[in-house]
Amino acid sequence: TTCVDCGQEHSLLQASHSQYSWDRASSGGDAIRTHREGSALRPAMGSTDGGEHQGTQGSGNSNFRCPPRHKRSAYAVPLSSPDVFEPVLASHPPGSEAVEQAIIVVHGAWRSVEGYWSYMKKMVRRQHREDRTVVVGPSFGDKPCSAAKWSNKTSDQVRSDARSPYWRKLSRFIFGGGSDHGAHGFEVLDSVVEWVQASYPRLQRLVVTGFSAGGQYVDRWAALS
Repeated sequence: TTCVDCGQEHSLLQASHSQYSWDRASSGGDAIRTHREGSALRPAMGSTDGGEHQGTQGSGNSNFRCPPRHKRSAYAVPLSSPDVFEPVLASHPPGSEAVEQAIIVVHGAWRSVEGYWSYMKKMVRRQHREDRTVVVGPSFGDKPCSAAKWSNKTSDQVRSDARSPYWRKLSRFIFGGGSDHGAHGFEVLDSVVEWVQASYPRLQRLVVTGFSAGGQYVDRWAALS
């Protein structure tokens, strides 16, 4: 799938059980290939790669950690109210003029955003694209977190005591339904896309991808948002 200009549309991939590699497109642009036989986006259960522990499946949507291990890369994305924010990780700080491409990766159910974000960063780094590619990981957690606890970099649009949305029921998350606090699932990804576009002034391409339940969520978001 070849990424397209952000101003026209978003290139959307379902990443369930898929492995990605970068290619040089014939036009001189960048392309992403999907290999169905691989599953590089899926950290093994119990893996500590990248400092993350993927626990066993439970009743929630993720092994959400607050504060995150990668707090220096944590940002609070404003939602519809200053009382609510979406926790994300970003591999480049907002305002970076080197960034030309963004990859937003949505984790699966009962999984940690930090694990998938770290894996995608490694894949970008192996292709020597890390300087101009920002990897962004939104978290769809199963418990709330405050903006001050999640990130040291809150803004005027997000209060320090704002809380993140959370989903105790898996079905609400993957179908874009309302959270247990303050936001609907598709609104969250809409806001993350808008934040990425506003934060990186030289952005040319944007990819949204997800694994398993995250892949289902991305497909529904693409069709229904």
